[in-house]
Amino acid sequence: MTYTLEQTQYMLDHLDSYNGFDDQAPSHIHNLSLEVAELFNEAYNTHDASEDMRVLLEAFRGLRRELPRDDDGRRYGASEAYEWMHGGPTSNG
Repeated sequence: MTYTLEQTQYMLDHLDSYNGFDDQAPSHIHNLSLEVAELFNEAYNTHDASEDMRVLLEAFRGLRRELPRDDDGRRYGASEAYEWMHGGPTSNG
């Protein structure tokens, strides 16, 4: 995915369309948070995208806060979300 301002606005419009996250499956919210994380990471590597980064980070945090906590106290998919916020999945081979 190539970062563009239009994609950011589309993503934010999409997020605003949810009236209640309680009805959404945790996996759906988690996957949406990964999409936001990918956009955040691409904005981070783009010149003059600091305002977009701020909005995307707030969207990411809001999504993650809607997820239930696992038995260990961490939110659903926390490790994967952390990885995506820092550039995406890493290759071990």
